[in-house]
Amino acid sequence: MTRLELLDLFTPIYDEFRVMKFAEPKHQYLKLFDVIDDPTHDWRFNAMSGLGAWEQVDEDSDEGLDHFVIGYEGVFSLAKYRKYFYVSFEVNEQNEYASLEAKSFKAEALGAGGRSRCERSAMGQLISAFTTAGADAVSVYNNSHPKNPEETGTTYDNLLVGPLSHDNLEAAETQISYNHFDMDGEPIQLDEKPYLVYAPSNAGVAERLLSDRAGGRPEIDNRDEINRFSGKYIPMESVFISAASGMNGSDTAWHIIYPSMKNLKFIWGGRPDSASWIDHKYQRYYFDSWMWFSSGIIDWRGMFGSTGLL
Repeated sequence: MTRLELLDLFTPIYDEFRVMKFAEPKHQYLKLFDVIDDPTHDWRFNAMSGLGAWEQVDEDSDEGLDHFVIGYEGVFSLAKYRKYFYVSFEVNEQNEYASLEAKSFKAEALGAGGRSRCERSAMGQLISAFTTAGADAVSVYNNSHPKNPEETGTTYDNLLVGPLSHDNLEAAETQISYNHFDMDGEPIQLDEKPYLVYAPSNAGVAERLLSDRAGGRPEIDNRDEINRFSGKYIPMESVFISAASGMNGSDTAWHIIYPSMKNLKFIWGGRPDSASWIDHKYQRYYFDSWMWFSSGIIDWRGMFGSTGLL
C-alpha cells in the first residue's frame, strides 16, 4: 500500500468520526443562542427603541410627536480555534494499517473537542453574566439596568435571589413580571416557555419543581395537588455552567432564558473545516481542523439569573 493510498483510506475514517463527534450529542447552546453566519472579523450591534404607547392628544394639535432612542452599541471580535494531529510513516511501513484505523478515536476526540469549545464559549456567557459588564455598562445580571441611554433614572432588575426552590422560582416570576420591560417602558410579553438552566447538582431539585404533581414540596399535605410550575419551563441541565473541573462555573446558579429575545448571539465567522496532507520531510500524515466564531450577549432582556446563594 502506498502512502497516498493510505492517506486516501484513512481520510474518510477521519472525516466520518470528526463530523460525527462534532454533531453528537447535539449542542445545547443552539437552543438558547441566535446563530448568525458573518465572515467579517468584527460583528457590530446596536438597538433602537420603539415609540411607546400612544398618547391622548387634543383635537387639531401637533401633539404626539415622538422620536426613536438609539440603544447601546457593542462589537464581538471573532477568534480562531484549531486542533490537529499526525500519524508517522512507520505505521504504514510496518504494515500496521489496522493500528492506524484503530486510531480513529483521535479523530473522534478532535470532533468532540470542537463541540466542547463551542459549548464552553457559549454557555460560559451565562457564567460571566454575573460579573461581566454588558453594553449598558453594568453586569448582565444586575439590579440597576437603565431603561435606555436617555432615561437612566428608571432601572430594571434581572438579578434573581437565592437557591433554586419553589419559593424562589415563584418570587422570580413576580420579579420578571415587574422588570421585563423594553426601552420604551412597555412590558415584554412572550408567548413561549423559557428555559430553566442549571448545573447537574440541581437536577433533582429542578425535576421536583417541574413535575406534574406538587409532591416535591414537603409543606403540602395533599400530594396530588397540581404543581403550578408543571409545563411552564423547558429544563436544561448543563455541565458547562457547573463547578466541575475546568468549567469555572457554579453548582448553585440557575437561569431563566427566553431565546426568542435573540439577545444571546453566536457568530460564525467560519464554520468547522478540515484538511489532511502528507509531510515527506518529517514523514507524517497530518489531519487538521479549525473554525472561527464569537459569542456574547447584546442585551440583558430575556435573561434572568441567580447565583443560587442567599
